[in-house]
This record gives sequence, structure tokens and C-alpha cells, in this order.
Amino acid sequence: MNVLILTPDRVGSTLLQRLISVYANINENYRPLTVNLHELTNGLAFYQNDHFHRKILGKKEGAWGYHQSLESIVGLMSNCNHDIVSRLAHYHIRNRQDSLRDQLAFYQYLNDNFFIIAARRQNLFEHALSWAISVESKKLNVYSAQEKFQVYQHIARDKINISQDVMEKYLDAYTLYMDWVDRHFRVNSYFEYERDLDHIEDYILNLNAFRNHAKPLTWLDRFAISWTDWNRMHYLLSLVPFDYHFSSDERKFMSDNIDCYTQCRISIQDLQDQGVLVSGIPIKLHTLHEKSNLVSNIEHCLLTYNQWASIKDQPYAITYDAKNLNQLAHIEHSNWTYGADRSRLTDQHISPDKLRLSDLRFE
Repeated sequence: MNVLILTPDRVGSTLLQRLISVYANINENYRPLTVNLHELTNGLAFYQNDHFHRKILGKKEGAWGYHQSLESIVGLMSNCNHDIVSRLAHYHIRNRQDSLRDQLAFYQYLNDNFFIIAARRQNLFEHALSWAISVESKKLNVYSAQEKFQVYQHIARDKINISQDVMEKYLDAYTLYMDWVDRHFRVNSYFEYERDLDHIEDYILNLNAFRNHAKPLTWLDRFAISWTDWNRMHYLLSLVPFDYHFSSDERKFMSDNIDCYTQCRISIQDLQDQGVLVSGIPIKLHTLHEKSNLVSNIEHCLLTYNQWASIKDQPYAITYDAKNLNQLAHIEHSNWTYGADRSRLTDQHISPDKLRLSDLRFE
């Protein structure tokens, strides 16, 4: 089954499309073959794939860009002999400036031929922060600990200042995205970052594409490590170059899981080498706690967001205070850094209501 993810970016869409592609192939055993194309509108090509001994549709280095018409992209997909998992980012559509007629024909093809997932976020304050940080870093995603350190070491050292205009730009872009989705697409499922990310395996394996399997294979079934543990390893290892001080529980967790984690990474690399995946599994970049430590004017950002949300007549534009955000950040950060050992997170820990947003620190 072809799957399309609609996205404004910074809502987990890259992770979601990579994982859907992995789960599809480990459950279907390449029958049919499922290929991840990442973004539909910035360059596709048929090429002879040496591993599968056939031509497949994919990405070719040096062929990315807006050189293909939407009609040409439809033609390529129509002649494809395998399943597709991809995304359509609203900002790419805006940047391309295709005619409305061409856009509508493109959307009709997608509605008729794809299972459509719309990705979204509840915490738009954090969404705007994520966009502002990615603009400063010049990277949307990273895939290794070394890459993460190279991209973010200067920001970790010298905090960034986010202007009101930048915050409002990405908040307004999210509103335009939601309107675009509602106007043009027949959405089959909504992936909500805060609701579904922690249970993303269940979310994926309950999609219609997997319901013809009596018991779909899980990450644990295939790789001898659960998805949650593998992804936590992926994140914790990315903290090593930043001289993060690991607790004894974290060190034990990493020691216990490093072999299975590594073997799984090799399998993911194999999928990349085969042309099934455009890239590997992206690393969790920053928790809300970490984002707050990268931004020098975090209170001003929150004020800007709340002023924006207060004038928007939209159910998703909710306001926050520092106490709410500290509580959210505290829970999220503990999920990533403490693993299964929650006993250390007690009421005796730092109380969120005694902190300013800029004071987020977890010992």
C-alpha cells in the first residue's frame, strides 16, 4: 500500500516514514517491495537497482530540486512497480509555485492512490522553537552522534536569540498547513506528535496496511531489541560527544543493549544500501528541556507565542505558562534519560512550579 505523510516539518514525519518503510519490508519480506522516497516534489528518478535486479523509483544524488513538473511526478509514480512511502511538505509546495490547476490534479492523484496521514503537533510553542533552532543549525535531521555534535556544538556553547518575527513566521506557517490539509486531502489517519510518538510502533502496526497480518512483526521480533529501547539508545549515544554525565542506570542500560542496537543499525544501513531508505533513522535532537537551554530569550519566545495564540480562533492554538511547560519538559526528559527506572523521579525531585522556564535543570 502506498502511504503519504503530509507535514509542515518538525512534527516527526521523517521518523514516521522511515519506520513505516522498515515495518512494511520486514512484514512483507519485499513482496511487495516498499521504497521510501522522502519528499515527492524535489526530484525522483527511475534507476536500475543492482540489489533487486530491477528498475525502481528513488532518489539519485545530484538530481534533487524542483526541475520536475507535478504532472511528471505523477507519471513517474503511475509507472512505478513497487509500493511507495513518502511525504509531501507544505513548504515545498509553496516554494515550487505550481499553478493551482496543476496542484489540484496532483492532489487528486494522491487522494486516489495513497493512504494519507496528516502529521501535526499540539505544542506549537515547541514546534516554533524547533523550526527556529533548525534554521540556525542549517539541519532538519541528523543520523549519527558525530553529525549531531558537529551541527549543534556551537549552539550548545553559544545560545541563540529567536526574534518575534521568526516565531510568528513558523506559527503562521502551521496555520497555513492545517488549512491546506483540510482544503485538499482526504486524510485517512492523523499522527499527533505528543499523543502518538511514544507509541509509534502501535500506531504504525494498527494502520490498515498491516491489518492483513494476523500478528505483524514488531521491532523486537525482527531485531531482538524493542523499538523504545533502540530509540533511547540512539538518543543517549548522541549525548556522548557533548560530555553528558550518564547515571549508573543509564550506563547499565547502554551496556546491556549496545550489541543489539549495533546489529540493528547495520540492518538499517543495509536498507539504505539497497535503496529502500533514503537515509537512516533520525536521532531525537532535543527534548523541550534541552531546547530551553539552547535559547537565550526563552521567556520572550513564550510571551510571543502566547500573544499569537490568544488572537487565533483555532482549537490547536492553546496558551501555556512556565509551570505547564516545566511539567511537560520534566516528564519528557525523564522518559528519554532515565529509561525504565522511574523510581528516581519522585516528588522530592526539583518541583517544576518553583522554576522559571529558563531554569530547567535535571540532576
